[in-house]
This record gives sequence, structure tokens and C-alpha cells, in this order.
Amino acid sequence: MKYIVFTFEGYGLPVAMQLQREGCEVLVAMVEDQEDVLSELEKNLPPEKPEERKRRLAQYDGLLEKRPARKVIEELKRTEDREGTFVFFDLNHLYRFAEEIQALGFPGNYPTAADYTLEIDRELAKRFVEENYPQVRVGENRRFEKAAQAKAFMEDSDDLWVLKGLEEDARTVVPDVDDVELARGQILDALAQNREEYESAGFILERLIPSVLEFTPQRVYYDGVHIATLMVIENKPLGAGNVGPLTDCAQDLTFLIDPDDRISQIAFPPIVDEMAKAHRGVFYWDASLLIDGRSGKIYFGEFCANRPGYNALYNQISLVGSASKYFEGIAAGKNPFPDNEVGVAVRLFNLHEDDEGLPLAGATIDYKPRIERDLWLTDLRRRKDRLLSAGTKSTIAVATGSGHSVAEAARRAHRAIDGFSFEGTFYRPMFDLVSREYKTSIVSRIDYGLQRGFYKVGFGIG
Repeated sequence: MKYIVFTFEGYGLPVAMQLQREGCEVLVAMVEDQEDVLSELEKNLPPEKPEERKRRLAQYDGLLEKRPARKVIEELKRTEDREGTFVFFDLNHLYRFAEEIQALGFPGNYPTAADYTLEIDRELAKRFVEENYPQVRVGENRRFEKAAQAKAFMEDSDDLWVLKGLEEDARTVVPDVDDVELARGQILDALAQNREEYESAGFILERLIPSVLEFTPQRVYYDGVHIATLMVIENKPLGAGNVGPLTDCAQDLTFLIDPDDRISQIAFPPIVDEMAKAHRGVFYWDASLLIDGRSGKIYFGEFCANRPGYNALYNQISLVGSASKYFEGIAAGKNPFPDNEVGVAVRLFNLHEDDEGLPLAGATIDYKPRIERDLWLTDLRRRKDRLLSAGTKSTIAVATGSGHSVAEAARRAHRAIDGFSFEGTFYRPMFDLVSREYKTSIVSRIDYGLQRGFYKVGFGIG
């Protein structure tokens, strides 16, 4: 197949590179203007700075063929071989482009405006859960438009709260102290430091769930037919032992589960099948479940509404063994994931910043060719014969590995890390993938899920 990868931020570019390495013809459709990916909720978001735009559009220069997304849309409308071209939209904020061509008959995935809204409008998402997820609770939350309103509310509250911005990229802040006054100070400081970001679309304060254990079941469909159900368990904090600021995903583990498993019944009520049937092509759905480890009560976290998660997509393609086998298997209505195997992914961070506060650009990236299958470069461009950081994001790469046990998969991912070179790379150690030393570790959560009868596993845990 030929692949067309639509992207604004660049999450799909590592996938495009893997497809090209496998011998596929690949074209990247770059969305040039920020306005094309903003919803009505995000209309007050500060405009993209010229330097940020320049760096974003330079991603994978010299490595992949790229064209403006609007021009690619016009080319697709004139394309005759539609069955032989797979169209991939890497995030659901690309719904305007997806909706423009979804009737043309190309195999692919087609997020909608409703999907994107359900992900970023957290109040709407909670109402949706209350109406459709009988076994999942919705935590108490309050919505605010201004930081001053939240400050006044918190001064009269004796509870602990989590800060979540409604704008897609707004940072979630979970206090890492139990003292109410100190926790309040962390929230108020985050609001003060990033007031414009939080007030651009509003934000919520959500009551903190104690002793939380997070699980994220995911389901994949094609043309409304169920293809596979997977479990994703993430380590989100930056530091080992799950301490420090939250990231999108610092490490994750994924494996195939049975669609009839107990946690599948909790995470995928009948409404999910109904939504899948209303979407053509690939339909992704997951809901993070936050479980109170003391009481066992299950709360809703957030949706990835009809889009893959990251690092999860890189991890799952690695588990299949090939990007083209992953997409072509799903498009053929087949489950491409192996039984009794597990995949892991480790995010590699570039924590250096330049004088403008942007990720350091122009630093050398190098790696051994033997690790290409397990290396997903997320921030780079080529200048002559050198690979350099593009300076668009704090993630420089993701390393993946799979195997018949957690330890085997973790060793493979870390062999890839050993073959990668970027000065000052930060990543969480292998300890965090195989340890039971703390209750929120990935292996501890696998054990908890088995003890609760959530699922069965056929791989070694260690």
C-alpha cells in the first residue's frame, strides 16, 4: 500500500519513517496553520510563535517527502487508485481534513469533530460516562474560566484537587503532597505560571482520588467490526518510582486481552460498539480507568476518542513486528497482534532548552542501524549527512521492545537505548518496568489486575 500520513505536531512521523524503511511509498501531509486544528473551545489559545512554526514544519526535513496538507487533499480527490492508498490521521484534532475526504473510499482512520470534542471537553466526557458507563464513577469536579475563581474556591476547601486544562496541551497537575495547604500551593503556582494557557479554554479542578492505580484498556475496530482489545499500563511521571511532573507517557506496557474479560466489560459498554459502527475505517477507543487501590472503586480518567495513544501506537506496532503489517492487517479485518506476548516502550527526553525556553535544536542524533525497528525518532531533521534535533518537543525518541515476558521486552527496549546517542538523554530506568518495589509500578498493577480478575495473561511477568 501507499501511505498518506496527516500530521500537525509530528506524532505520525516516526510511523511514516518505519513504513518507508519497510519499502512502502509514503507521503506526509503537513498541516501548516494552527487555526486548522483548533476547535471552538480553543479559540482563545495564543497563536503559534513564528520560530515554533518554523521548527515544527522542519521536522523530518531531508528524510520524508512532505507536502502541505491542503494540496494533498486536492491530490487525493483526483486519485483513482483509492483501495491501494491508506490514509492515516495521527491525532483527532485533524478532523477537518478527515471529514473532507472520508466519503472518497480510501482505507484509513477518520476522526470527527464530535470525537475531538469528547476528548478535550472534560465536562462533556464526564456526562457521557455518567450516561453510558454503569460500572465507572465520575469524580467530583468544578469548572473555572479564571485563575482567581479557582483560588477563591480552593481557599474554602479542605480537599485535595487535580488541575486539568481543557486546552489539549495544557499540563495536568497532580499534587505530590498529602498536606492540603501545600497541595493547594502547587495548584495555584501552576495557574499563576501558566495562566494564559489554562484560561484560553478554561480548566477544571477534580477531586484527587487516593491510592490511584491507572489502567487504560483500548479497543480497535475496522468498519465497525471489532479487531482487537488491548491493555495499556503507563508510567506518566517523569522520575523513577513515579515521582516528579507528569508527562504524556514516560513508559508503557501493552498486551492483548480478551474482549470478554471483566475489565473489557467495564471499559467498553454497548455505546462503544454503536459508535464504532457509525465510523468508517479504523476506529480507536480507550478510556483510562482510575482505581482506588484501597476501596476498589473505579473512576473515569479521560478518553483518547478515536485516536491512537502515544507511546502506545509505537509500542503496539513493535509488538506486531511491522508498521505495514499492523495497518494492512487491521484494514483486512484481521487481528495483527500476537498472543501471549507483551510490548514495552520507553520515552527518551531532551530536557535541554535554549534561551527562548524551547527544546534545544541542532544537537546531534546518532544510532546503530541494528536498532531501527525499535527506535521511533520524534524530534529530528537532516542537514546534509547529519541528524539533528528539530527543537519542537521535549521527547527526542521512543524505544520499544517485545517478548514473551516483561523482562525480555524491557531488555530489548533497553538494547535499543544502548544503541542510541543524544547528549544528555533522560529516561526512566529498566527498574521501573520490572519492579514490584512500589505499589503503582507497572508490574504491581499487572498483579493487581490479575488478583481482581480483570484479565488473563499468557506472558511471563517475573
